[in-house]
Amino acid sequence: MTTGELLSTILKSFNFPISCSLNLSNKTNNYVAFKVKTKNPRKYCVKPNNGVGLPWSTCNVTVAMQAQKEAPLDMQCKDKFLLQSVVTISFYFNVWSLVPELQQRI
Repeated sequence: MTTGELLSTILKSFNFPISCSLNLSNKTNNYVAFKVKTKNPRKYCVKPNNGVGLPWSTCNVTVAMQAQKEAPLDMQCKDKFLLQSVVTISFYFNVWSLVPELQQRI
């Protein structure tokens, strides 16, 4: 694991209809929040698309392609996915305790 890497990923399986299972492994002593984004959200279903990984745990994410009305002209798939992650304070935390002045403004 390199410096700054919070999650390691393993492509677990690839099935038809087109879907894959992705294992996100938290290899740290911290809670790590994650979010999976795609450039084409109408084409893919990501479950869960966000969450919090406990220290030294693994989370399974499934990415499934929705049924398409027509095939791409060049039969090439140029879709991209982005996995964002950040260290969090704990599994559940009170946002208002982090920014008390915001609570007073509301």
